[in-house]
Amino acid sequence: MQDRTAQLTTFDGAFADGESTATLLGRQLSSTNNQMAFWWRRGLLGIVVIELPLQIDKYFFHDIDQALTGALSGYIVSISTFCLILLYAQWLPKLVIESRPLRGNFALTIYTAIVTASTIWALQPSLALYEIFLLGQSFLLFIYIINTVTEKKDVIFIVTCLTLCLAGEGMMMLLTQGLRRTLSLGPIYFDYNEATGRVSGSLGAANIAASFFNLLIPLCCCLLFSSNSKRLRQLSAFALLFGGLGLVLTLSRGGWLGTTFSIGLCIAVALQKGWLSRALFLKFALGCCLLIISCLPLLAERIFGDDNGSAQSRISLMQISTLIIADHPFGVGANNWAVAGQQYADRTSFREEWFYTVHNKYLLVLTEVGVVGLLAFGAFILTTIRSGWRTIGRSDRALVPIALGLTAGICGQQIHMMGEIFNSRSQVQLLLLSAALIFAIDKITAPKSSSIEIESP
Repeated sequence: MQDRTAQLTTFDGAFADGESTATLLGRQLSSTNNQMAFWWRRGLLGIVVIELPLQIDKYFFHDIDQALTGALSGYIVSISTFCLILLYAQWLPKLVIESRPLRGNFALTIYTAIVTASTIWALQPSLALYEIFLLGQSFLLFIYIINTVTEKKDVIFIVTCLTLCLAGEGMMMLLTQGLRRTLSLGPIYFDYNEATGRVSGSLGAANIAASFFNLLIPLCCCLLFSSNSKRLRQLSAFALLFGGLGLVLTLSRGGWLGTTFSIGLCIAVALQKGWLSRALFLKFALGCCLLIISCLPLLAERIFGDDNGSAQSRISLMQISTLIIADHPFGVGANNWAVAGQQYADRTSFREEWFYTVHNKYLLVLTEVGVVGLLAFGAFILTTIRSGWRTIGRSDRALVPIALGLTAGICGQQIHMMGEIFNSRSQVQLLLLSAALIFAIDKITAPKSSSIEIESP
């Protein structure tokens, strides 16, 4: 019998169908390179997402005095910073070669530009540069996600990473509370405050941890209600259990209120769309009731007990903000609230009050970058919510629930922002990552005949 290989090839090295050996090898090599690039990108993107709550970073030119007043106190360089550089190094050559238009969000671009320009009139320009460095990294992450996440599998991968983060953070906070001490895993610290009994996990502060749960718990609720993947539903249920306990342990009233609103919004839409059966609704409601009952003494003490003047001190900080705005209508520069507020805090009426950066994101933005900056920030939030709400009306059962969960989470965060600074790395980057995912889902699920263009910078 003639050799099988000899039958398939000719003397010039070509296969029977006319394809040369060199062409076949080149195609196989190209396929291998594409697979390596795919897994390289996915690995870097996974690290960026999972590292967000872990806070593996370093402050350069750290100013401890400014840190004690709530200001960003240095240039933050993290593992995510290096991963983002590598992701751009892989993506930019492809972007240039293919000459694709760059998509983004006009309002966010304007806000970033105003924050950058505020260095010119900032009372202390070095502090403004610290915030610009953080916002710049977050903006680059937003641009990367909105332009490169174009397939359903990419969205599912990122959402799975976020769900794992929620579950892991909640578990570690529960362990920290049980041991009543701070735990360390190398460069990662899970904090426990012995004086207040509040747990902040790896996020550095209880209110920051609450905002993390506030954004991701609604996402897991929607995955639980309607995800097509059984494994993802099971992971979401697990994350909800530990995430809910973690949220309670933060003792953040703003976080509790924002999350309650977000979950209510998710349930209302899920019922309206028929995602939530009566049996599943009863199980979910029962789970929430059991969580509340088991934590009732802790909740009651935080809501009705003595807060050591915490609420009153925030009112004083808001009053200082109004005085600053009256004297500086164009703002005092990004990250400069504490510098400007110090001279007002020394006045007789505020001298005995606790001094810190104002616990209200909207007042903080207005005080530091003026009315135009606040309008740009508000427009970014509104366009994000509008995009998410538009997506909710579509039929994709895998991606629409994700858009609903993220949109509801961002809506809930607007309530929390009324009593929180929202200037930490995890808060800023997670907000922009979630917004980018909403815009990406909007683009993926848009009808092909009338594809919706996202606002471009």
